[in-house]
Amino acid sequence: MRVIKAPSIVTEIPERFLPPIVVQPTTERNENRKIALPTMEGIHFEKIKNIVSLEASGNYTILRFEDKHQLLVCKTLRNMEALLDEHKQFIRIHRSFTINLSKLQKYIKGKGGYVLMENGETINVSIGKKQAFLNAIKLYFG
Repeated sequence: MRVIKAPSIVTEIPERFLPPIVVQPTTERNENRKIALPTMEGIHFEKIKNIVSLEASGNYTILRFEDKHQLLVCKTLRNMEALLDEHKQFIRIHRSFTINLSKLQKYIKGKGGYVLMENGETINVSIGKKQAFLNAIKLYFG
């Protein structure tokens, strides 16, 4: 039995035929990135970097922002986390709360402990989520 190898054909496409690639630095792209938030009135567009915390409220989620305004969104906390999944600064610290680590001001130790956010909000860290939270702090802040 003879095996015949087909010749490999490699062609290069001239650069002038390729579309231009525009790459923004990651920090610039993430700094100004907005998220579409469905509410009872319509769709709000907010910068992701301004979100301080998310709180579950049944089938809705309350988003709190650094300027202290809040927004009731027509999505569950789990659905909101899925939208923010590529942004590693968001971590669930309680069954009902997810926080933005970049807006964390202080962690106060305790059985579970609690966090103080830059907007003055205090949120309990559940005992079951404490270790994952501490690991996320180590990864995020180095």
